[in-house]
Amino acid sequence: MAGFSKKPHRKTSGQHHEEKKFDMPEDKDEDSVTYITPGLFGDDDDDDEPDTRRKASKSRVIYDDDDEFEEKKKPNIFVRALRAIFPVKGDGVGESVRKIIFDIAVVAFIITGGSVLKDVLNEAGNVIIVDKEISDLHDVASAGEEGESPKSEEEKIKIIQGKIGISDEEVENIQREKPGIQADFLGLYSQNSDIVGWIHLGSKDDPIVNIDYPVMQAEDNDYYLTHNFKREDAPRGAIFADYRNKFDNGTLSGNTILYGHNMWNGDTMFAKLSRYYQPKETTDPLQFYRDHPTIEFDTLYNNADWKVFACVLFNTQEELGEVYPYINVRDFANADQFNNFILDIMDRSVLWTDVDLQYGDNILTLSTCYYPYGKETADTRVAVFARKVREGESAEVDVSKAMRNPDPLLFAYEYRVKGGSWGGRKWDSSKLLSYNG
Repeated sequence: MAGFSKKPHRKTSGQHHEEKKFDMPEDKDEDSVTYITPGLFGDDDDDDEPDTRRKASKSRVIYDDDDEFEEKKKPNIFVRALRAIFPVKGDGVGESVRKIIFDIAVVAFIITGGSVLKDVLNEAGNVIIVDKEISDLHDVASAGEEGESPKSEEEKIKIIQGKIGISDEEVENIQREKPGIQADFLGLYSQNSDIVGWIHLGSKDDPIVNIDYPVMQAEDNDYYLTHNFKREDAPRGAIFADYRNKFDNGTLSGNTILYGHNMWNGDTMFAKLSRYYQPKETTDPLQFYRDHPTIEFDTLYNNADWKVFACVLFNTQEELGEVYPYINVRDFANADQFNNFILDIMDRSVLWTDVDLQYGDNILTLSTCYYPYGKETADTRVAVFARKVREGESAEVDVSKAMRNPDPLLFAYEYRVKGGSWGGRKWDSSKLLSYNG
């Protein structure tokens, strides 16, 4: 019977007593029942089961024909656990094989788990070091010898040359290659000429919100998914611009698109963008926007603030509904194209703001992976949209006028999950100054 082993009876005086086994009540535990060898307490033919059944708690008593008995207690929980996972004498072939396979799997998990943990810790340490090095290159000209901001590009160049050792010849070569490049970017450009700008959100002293990275651009949209600013392999990659966007001579595309990973720790690269869509640390869906209504995005040639005006969750799988091609919209040939794009975005945005727009504005789109329905279910992206602060315009935004869109246009799968349907455009289209609809 499972749960304990049987002790064979010995033969004595030439006699052999056959063990009679009584049926076990269904509501009793095996180990709570005592079995008694007939012949010791009556005739072998006596089938009076009620008289020969005994109960024992936490032990069982076996009597043999030598009038001896042995009390066997349950092994403690640790021993039972070991027997459950390691082969022991008495296991069948199948049971032994099962336990061996399980043990090998556990050992493999421990080994690989330790390796993964080591990789995670090494990556985290490397990220801190690399970020510090890059940040120092970017900030090297932000203060003079006594902490005072330099007042000219020439002063900044001298500081950069003194701190990172760029020669006059190198500076001249960079300036010929990128006429008009700001001194703040000379050190970074000397290390990697793929840099096209720098993006910043939040304060460096704010541990919750701080997007502060160089922006790269390669010949495709793949390289910087897996490489950092130093061109090293890196799971988190780098923030990068769509390879089709324009940056030379200070001229930007109508819609500049930047990509970045939404990292597992929820704090690095573009992970924090998802908080415009679904804020954390607060139940107020607008709190993150109110705290961060603008984004700083500087190029090699100009510094600029950008006012956030929309946030949209986009689908990428046709079987789940509309796949809106927001990453393919980079320039606007006329006002109608611009207006239609803005109207489409605002219909889908979960966020409405007091920011107005008009044809001729530069748009900034920040895109990252985000899976509110689960990655295996819906491979989605969250995108935050901002427009460049116009010349002479204040960067201040009246966040008190912001509101959550009560009925954004969703893709088909979302309606299957949430129910309902779109009730039509409700956004105040008068905020689109170039639109007369």
